Amino acid sequence: MALKPVNAVIIGAGAGGGIVAQQLAEAGLSVVLIERGRWYSPFDCRKDDLRNQRTSVLGNGFGPDDERNPRVTVDLQRREHIARASGPGYNNNAACVGGGTLSYGAMAWRYMEKDFRMRSTYGHIAGSTLADWPISYQDLEPYYAKAEWEIGVSGNVSGDPFHAPRSRPLPMPPLPPNREYDILHPAAKRLGLHPFDIPMLRNSIPYNGRPACMRCRWCVGFACEVDAKCGTHTHRHSKSARHKELRAAHRVRSQRDPDQRARPCHGSCVFRCQ
Repeated sequence: MALKPVNAVIIGAGAGGGIVAQQLAEAGLSVVLIERGRWYSPFDCRKDDLRNQRTSVLGNGFGPDDERNPRVTVDLQRREHIARASGPGYNNNAACVGGGTLSYGAMAWRYMEKDFRMRSTYGHIAGSTLADWPISYQDLEPYYAKAEWEIGVSGNVSGDPFHAPRSRPLPMPPLPPNREYDILHPAAKRLGLHPFDIPMLRNSIPYNGRPACMRCRWCVGFACEVDAKCGTHTHRHSKSARHKELRAAHRVRSQRDPDQRARPCHGSCVFRCQ
């Protein structure tokens, strides 16, 4: 079946694919976003501390499934082992719309300035591939700020003695303190430490049409009941909707044309990037 040509096909609707699709669609390009996993809702997520994306003793909450997604690992003795998604050694991320941003802990750290010049900071280490980045923190800083304001980050890093310069403060204030904060924050200050409100991809106030965090205990490894946790599955703008299409539960495999150019397809459907 012939499909309507589009400007771009993006495989994977996770943390990276969702943002790229959004930017292209807002620029007026037609985009198809293909994701092998489902579009889950909080109603699909049982609050089970033994079955979630962080603790998979009884299975993953948001995929991938064991049967269709094995990995082969090779140990130091060159022996091959089959790793299943819900077992040890797989190091999986969620396979769903939003990817890991559906169930992550939602911390929004920036790299520090010296992270971009590790070789200059620490010198050459024999046998390593340690190198400086070709770009600096200052090159990325405007884009950090743009992402924080578009997606939504709460917190206050002014008390962090290691934070790099920022062109804008975070768009939302910190989450309200809880009982643990009331105990640990003053205790840390008495010890001469520097506690501060870390940047979180969780709404502390209503933001971008989504409510504030309701402070439940199920955050890391689970989906947010009220969409207060920010991710690529919640980052949607109506102005780009007519240029963007999401196809969940689709897999892509690579084929080659007679001239040996690779082309992605699913079943008998061929998606071409123009």
